[in-house]
Formats: sequence, structure tokens, C-alpha cells
Amino acid sequence: MEFKNKVAVITGGASGIGRSTAVALAKMGANIVIVDVNRERMAEAQREIEALGRRALTIQCDVAKYDDVTSMAKQAIAFAGGVDILMNNAGVMLRGFVDTLEPADWAWILGINLYGVIHCCRAFLPHMRERGNGYIVNTSSIGGLIGGQPNSIGYSTSKFAVTGFSEVLYKYLKPKGIGVSLLCPGLIRTNLPENFRYVGDDLQALGAIKEIAKEPGVMEPEEVAQMVIDGINKNKFLILTHPARFLTMMERRAKDVQGFLDTQLPTL
Repeated sequence: MEFKNKVAVITGGASGIGRSTAVALAKMGANIVIVDVNRERMAEAQREIEALGRRALTIQCDVAKYDDVTSMAKQAIAFAGGVDILMNNAGVMLRGFVDTLEPADWAWILGINLYGVIHCCRAFLPHMRERGNGYIVNTSSIGGLIGGQPNSIGYSTSKFAVTGFSEVLYKYLKPKGIGVSLLCPGLIRTNLPENFRYVGDDLQALGAIKEIAKEPGVMEPEEVAQMVIDGINKNKFLILTHPARFLTMMERRAKDVQGFLDTQLPTL
């Protein structure tokens, strides 16, 4: 894809992977709509993009609220007459076991991580279909491909749902000239732990999660941004930041499945 003078809308675009992708696209000539809830960080990102000689618009929006999203979409489309790229990147973390999570906890994480993606796709797709082109990047997680620890059930559920939604979306939109990529990051040095909620009394686990961004060997968001751009250029559906880790997890899963088959098939 030629990015010069294209318009990209990025939710969660004021920090982390979203901001790094916004800057990387701006360096390639794109104009950016930064969607976030943090006004101060949006202003910083806007200044960084404008310093590159590109246009930037900031819109404060809660992606869990469809009315907010539809208003944001109208502003984004009016910004430069059209939107070429939509990156659904806003996300939060939740830890807690299934018997400790309350309906409000489920509503919070599904509202942002899953319904945020659904809302934005619903708001921008009529515009993209009318134009006959466009590209959507949905951020899931490696935890949306392989289930995590028992206390990650809320997060994994939201991300597995984004994965399934994106797979079907890809099949639906491909013949319509609209591309779809699914970004599945592993450990990335972002501010995601700032929006972390833990339901329960395992404070040691809470502390460990908040230290993730400080661990050595964690990938930088700028690296992920380049992977996203490469994925768009190659019209690649699955963008994995840590393929080796994913393959290791898949091998373990395969052994589990084989063990189940070996023990259960004779009784079926």
C-alpha cells in the first residue's frame, strides 16, 4: 500500500503500539486520527506527528460506547474526506478467577477489548464499502490464540473473541476489496499495566503483572509498528510478534490434545 496522504484512524493511539504505529505511518506520509481517552498523551502524539509535517486530529472517545464511536467516525471521515486504515488497538487488562469476576468486570473488559472493535468496524465499514477499499487491523493478543493462566479468563475471553471476529471479518471483506489483519502481540513494553484491574487478593500476581514492562527482552512498540506496516503491505492476516513462543505453546497444546485422544478415544 502507498501510505502517502492516506488517513489512518488508530484507537488507543496515544501510547504504546498505537502511538508507535501512528508515528511510523506519519513518517511514510500518512495523516493520522488519534483516538484515545487520555487528552494529555493525545496532545503529545499530535505534536510528534505534526513535527513530521503530517496532519493529525485527536478525538477523545470511549470505544465501549457506540454513540461515542459513531461521533468519532464522522469527525474522522470529515477530517480529510475519507479514512483508509482503521487500527482497533484500544485495550485493557483484567485478572481474576471466573468465580471472583462480577458482571461489571466482564462488562468492562468486553466493552473495551471486544465491543470497541465491533463498534469501530460497524461505524467505518459503510464508508469503506462505499469507497471499495480500506484496511482494518484488529489487535488481539497471543493470549487470544492460546489460553493463558486461570486468572486471565476475562482477558483471554475478550481476545479470543477478537480473533474469531477478525477471522470471519477477513473472509467477508476480502472479496469486497477491504483488507483485514489480526495483530497478536506477546510481551510488549507499553503502558497497558497502567489500565490493569485485578479482582481478588493475590497482590503478588498483581505486582508481577505491573513489572512486565520492565523485564529484559520485552519487545519495543516501535518494532511492532514496523510489523503492522509490513502486514498491511503484504495483506497478511496474522501478524505475530513472537512466533517462536506461539509455536512452543502450540506444541504443548498438541501434546495435551494427543494425550486426551490416547486416553479417551478407546472409551468413545
